[in-house]
Amino acid sequence: MLTIKKLKLKLKSGLLSELQSDTIFGHFCWRMREQIGEDNLKKFISSYHENKPVFTISDGMIEENNILFFKKPFINSVFSVKTDNKKERISNFLWQKEIKTRTHITLDQLNLFLNGELSTYEKSFDSPDIKSLTIPKLKQDLRVSVGIDRGTMSSKESQLFSYNPNYIEDKDDSTYFIVLIKIIDKEKYNVLGCEEIIKSVFEVGYGKKKSSGYGQFEVGKIEDYNEINEPSNVNGFLILGNYLPGKNDNLQNGFYEYNIKYGKLGEHLSMSDNPFKKPIILFSSGSCFYTDKQKEFYGRVTNEGEISDKSRFAVQFGMPFTLNFQSALK
Repeated sequence: MLTIKKLKLKLKSGLLSELQSDTIFGHFCWRMREQIGEDNLKKFISSYHENKPVFTISDGMIEENNILFFKKPFINSVFSVKTDNKKERISNFLWQKEIKTRTHITLDQLNLFLNGELSTYEKSFDSPDIKSLTIPKLKQDLRVSVGIDRGTMSSKESQLFSYNPNYIEDKDDSTYFIVLIKIIDKEKYNVLGCEEIIKSVFEVGYGKKKSSGYGQFEVGKIEDYNEINEPSNVNGFLILGNYLPGKNDNLQNGFYEYNIKYGKLGEHLSMSDNPFKKPIILFSSGSCFYTDKQKEFYGRVTNEGEISDKSRFAVQFGMPFTLNFQSALK
């Protein structure tokens, strides 16, 4: 059985970039290059190209009062009339619509979904405990900065910039970001010092304007997380990050949403004459796919030269944290 780890993060400043799995991987690669060299980084990325990943990682999720909120899967039971009574039919329809509007689920709900108990899982949305939960949200603020003329040490004309950083609404200091890590090759994970490098991603700063103090976190311990109950007999998988299908995933059908990523090269390459990656379509967290090939990981990492004309070494990670499930719906 593979090891799943849980990293707890306390946001200390505004966040200008979403905590998405592929972006976290990008930051990880830069920190790895700095700490153990480019040769080790190339070997690390090659292991993913060879379909032998070291670990996968999830998008950032929010935990409040020790309740972790997972992205709700995009699978719902098929609506059926079930009754000849018009009032009951309307009520059933409205309830089904209500379920679809929910955006997050708890750990108990996740385990019901993974093990194919779809009816119990959907009924749980009507329980008082679930209905009373308030999903933590990010609030957006406005920050303004001005360009400084280094010669006169005064503000430049027409150099006023505005930003909209996100903050967690944390009334009693009990709200955190959580990132889940699935260790697939434990030996390489330990030899390369991946755990400390992952921590350094958030200690150094994450995302846009990190050099100006944005994306700063208080980094907690990376601990074992054994609360997720995946079934042994499965026919699909749920993704908790940005996913790029691999040719060996054997996808048969899916319930999904996608996003178009307009990526940008990081660190010193962001100052090059063309720092932008080619647009790429990625499936979003919460998407579900059916497959006849059960694996502990799915997705792929782009090849060198595929995502950027400026840097042939730039890649896009599309192999996120996944969970296998059993479902009768196809």
